Amino acid sequence: MADRTPAWAWRLTFPPALLGLGLSVYLTVVHYTEPAALSCPNTGVVNCTRVTTSAQSMLWGHIPVALAGAVYFLAMAALLTPAGWRRTGGPWTLIRLASASAGMAMVLWLVYAEVVTLRSICLWCTAVHVVMFALFVAIVAASTWKGVVDDDDIDTEGTERPAVAPAADHARAR
Repeated sequence: MADRTPAWAWRLTFPPALLGLGLSVYLTVVHYTEPAALSCPNTGVVNCTRVTTSAQSMLWGHIPVALAGAVYFLAMAALLTPAGWRRTGGPWTLIRLASASAGMAMVLWLVYAEVVTLRSICLWCTAVHVVMFALFVAIVAASTWKGVVDDDDIDTEGTERPAVAPAADHARAR
């Protein structure tokens, strides 16, 4: 795991989290109002209505997958803000990686349900799946980034300073 988070981490992860939230909220509203309102064909292989009204669109028979997705992306958006990425100590990096992995596992299960069980694909759901995959890749990349030495880590003579000075240097500095 990286000791420092790259400056680009939130820029690469926060927007997809917001996009996933928006898509999930839309799918949740459609779930509770009119499933046929989706701008998606409802015949053949691409059939959003079949996917979003199937038994597989519910968790434990009561919670719409779209609602669970909205809650998930809201939590991820909070973790992926600039302030969230500044939290690197303790379990924060592991929480981001575990959350991204859980989201990706759910996407794989949903794709399986669409392709194998339902034999139909929802374009809106696919958009959420693509966003989740991009988010997963970006979180893994940012969390494991070794990166290049920052200008702040270069002293005036142009040599790299260690991130933490050895104990002997602290004693000499006093």
